[in-house]
Amino acid sequence: MFKFKAISALEKVMLTDTYDKYEEITCVKGLKGERVSFQIQIGHKPTDPKPASGVTYYTLRSPLRKQTQVSRVGYIPSELPAYRSSHDDDYISIEPGLFPDVMYPLTSKDKFYILTGAPTTLMVTVDIPKDIEAGEYPLYFCFHIEKGKPRTPEKRSLKITVKVEDAVMKENDLIFGQWFHCDCISNYHKVKVFSKKFWKITENYIKTAARTGMNTILTPIFTPPLDTQINGERKTVQLVKIQKTGDKYSFNFDLLEKWVDMCQRHGFKYFEMAHLFTQWGAKFCPKIIVEIDGKQVKEFGWHVEAMSNAYKNFLSQFLPALTAKLKDLGIAENTYFHISDEPNDNFLENYKAAKEFVAPLLKDFKIIDALSSIEFYKKGLVDIPIPCNDHIAPFLEEDIDERWTYYCCVQTIDVSNRFFAMPGYRNRCMGLQMFRNDISGFMTWGFNFYSSAQSVLEIDPYLCSDSIHAHPSGDAYSVYPYGDGAIESIRTVVFHQAMQDRMLLKMLAEKIDLEETKKWLDEEAGMVMDFKHYPKNSKFYDEFHDKIIDRLIK
Repeated sequence: MFKFKAISALEKVMLTDTYDKYEEITCVKGLKGERVSFQIQIGHKPTDPKPASGVTYYTLRSPLRKQTQVSRVGYIPSELPAYRSSHDDDYISIEPGLFPDVMYPLTSKDKFYILTGAPTTLMVTVDIPKDIEAGEYPLYFCFHIEKGKPRTPEKRSLKITVKVEDAVMKENDLIFGQWFHCDCISNYHKVKVFSKKFWKITENYIKTAARTGMNTILTPIFTPPLDTQINGERKTVQLVKIQKTGDKYSFNFDLLEKWVDMCQRHGFKYFEMAHLFTQWGAKFCPKIIVEIDGKQVKEFGWHVEAMSNAYKNFLSQFLPALTAKLKDLGIAENTYFHISDEPNDNFLENYKAAKEFVAPLLKDFKIIDALSSIEFYKKGLVDIPIPCNDHIAPFLEEDIDERWTYYCCVQTIDVSNRFFAMPGYRNRCMGLQMFRNDISGFMTWGFNFYSSAQSVLEIDPYLCSDSIHAHPSGDAYSVYPYGDGAIESIRTVVFHQAMQDRMLLKMLAEKIDLEETKKWLDEEAGMVMDFKHYPKNSKFYDEFHDKIIDRLIK
């Protein structure tokens, strides 16, 4: 006998979980303009003598039917759920296995198979319209189950209520980006960079990115010098066409203009220019293709030192032309530049030299970089530091107007992250942490990195989720290629909830006072909510979300 119930979107239902493990919910609450999410778990009671199997499809009756998306949660293999030498006890499992992650879209009457002797899970999201009347809106699901030989399907019904409160959700103001890897789109989909098909597929990825809450895009003015083996290279993705005659350069920004227009059509407001120097030290130049005497030449790359006269000459011409174009496009105030990603104290002098050279050329622009050492900020080398969330404490003591944070593969102990093997609440807690610590920007590198470490080999994200034993599964990408675009994961749904939690608290702070809201958050959490201390259970986050709304509408 199949059973159906709604459960929290935070739960990661493992294939070995019994049906009665997770608590049933019957109602979700949200503001007008908010997205609410929950899961439907399909299974059988442990007392059933013989688990059944079958094929089913659903129908949905609801005033919110058009705003409701349903996806089947799929299981992805992980050979490296966690680093054996670097993890804490708060993981679902550190053993290799299958983890719930990808979300396959299901339209009404799309048939799907109900697993034999194991749970099947659906993720449901509802985008509440801003102009809807407050009230309770039911979602009536009917599942039509076909078992064995063709016959009249059995039916199972499930009702979930969406309670819409009489207030409007404010637009997210978190500056949020995950690095967008154009070469991986070209590689996986087998399309030529900047071909008509490439632009179509890339725009579909951009649409998905916007749905996850991203509003900041890594822009490949030239091929980003990220996650690349020394003396190796990634496929060329260079938006700026460059010609050289003698020592003079000329620039064509048509593709950049097309890129900006595409991203803005889907709500992107902020643009990160590709890093001006190589990762982990700013020692060399990015790969830059230049037309010389009618031939495309790799003029810069690993073979050219960062502070060479040749590269200085290039930058002294390129950056004024680029910044003028950014101003012409009207995005200069929302554009960020990078020097080098994740420099450490061993490369402080390299970074210093690079920054001092480009700073006069970028005097009207913000410079940001991900790093761990406070010394780069104290020496005035980084305008806006982006410390990782396990090294952020000393940065919070500084008077920084624009506070950012990030995480990647090495943030494995105590702090928030979005690995497959981490509980959902360890993803969602970031929203409350960012509010509590006045964070205005968040970055992570893995939107769609479908490659091995340092981009040596291409990978299939459905089969390899750890960059070939390099990064814990869930670090390198958040979406999956699907048709001519990309689909979400349960991790993007939960992080979207986290961003909404942050905005709800900001709305409450406007109503009752910032410090009073922070104090109340700490009281409800039972601790001071910093980046290493947060409630470790799913129920707290769902209930606290509703409590924020209750205080807002009083």
